[in-house]
Amino acid sequence: MLSEGDKVSSSVSSSSISYHTLRNNPICNCGSPASLKWSNTPRNPGRSFFGCSKYNTKGLPHCNFFIWADSGKEIENDLMKLEIEILMKKEELQKTHEELQKTHEEVRKLLQLFRRREEEVRRREEEVQKMMEEVRRWMEEVRLRDGEIVKREVEVRRQRTHIRIYWAVSILLYLYLIRSH
Repeated sequence: MLSEGDKVSSSVSSSSISYHTLRNNPICNCGSPASLKWSNTPRNPGRSFFGCSKYNTKGLPHCNFFIWADSGKEIENDLMKLEIEILMKKEELQKTHEELQKTHEEVRKLLQLFRRREEEVRRREEEVQKMMEEVRRWMEEVRLRDGEIVKREVEVRRQRTHIRIYWAVSILLYLYLIRSH
């Protein structure tokens, strides 16, 4: 026999949802059995739900208890599974985010290292350019000195030639003077 909170129309009593929900009638938060009711909202027209049996009863406090009648254990289990899956995905997303942050930090450090090395290479290139300029100046100085040495050698050869000619003429003159006496 149905209690007053379990009274439903005859058309509903034949449906499986009604039978199932009446057999497993939930208890309100206030301790009284929940009443089976139907929604008349545009979003859920005719959908059955359990609500506090004291709702809309003048002078009685009610607990605002509400649960859809078709939200059985399978739906709750599916929802639980979905919640667990969402939590796992959130954890996975968090780990991926942390890995991405670590990778980002590593890339930032590598970029800093690259910039420092690039700056060092630039400074060394400048040093090499300065050294090359100095080497060019030294080579120009060596070339100038080499030119001076070559000029001196030419002058020395010319002077030697003159000295040899002078000695040869002197010897010939001496020999001529000795023979003529």
